[in-house]
Amino acid sequence: MLDAATHVLRAEPATATMQSIARKAALSQATAYRHFPSVEALVVAYHEDVMASLVDHGERSRKTGKELFEHQAARWVKLQNAHGPVMVRYSSQRGFLHRLHGGEAMAALSCSAWDQALRGVLIDLELPDTLLNVARFLHNALFDPREILDLTKTAGLPDEQVVRRLSDAFYGALQGWAAH
Repeated sequence: MLDAATHVLRAEPATATMQSIARKAALSQATAYRHFPSVEALVVAYHEDVMASLVDHGERSRKTGKELFEHQAARWVKLQNAHGPVMVRYSSQRGFLHRLHGGEAMAALSCSAWDQALRGVLIDLELPDTLLNVARFLHNALFDPREILDLTKTAGLPDEQVVRRLSDAFYGALQGWAAH
């Protein structure tokens, strides 16, 4: 069912229906609803699957510090090129830190994917670990799927430039925040 949802949600992220997803999965609509109560629940499962692949990517890496961060950032940009329109649909109305402190599972999964790399950046920049929440906040703001899609699709920047520019902006923002 999730594979069928992947195809339908990529093709029509804003207008996909449970009926179109069930049709692609060769299931009845009633059976589809037994697996997921709504298209939104499918989108959440889709987003979780993408984030879990990012967690696995980071855990398999032997890189540290900025090198690990940029390794994860490159994977994240590639994931947005493939999955961004669907992930944008999931965007919350609440800020990242509010969702994290409220115990939202997706925010916690994001931390699983990024915290090792964020801590490594703090070490490389000789900044205290007490800035981890700031790093999470700044990372979330700069590496938002909507903005990545804007840079790759609208501005036409190659993935490598997107990673380099956003990473450099992230490092500068962290250093600027720490200076105040």
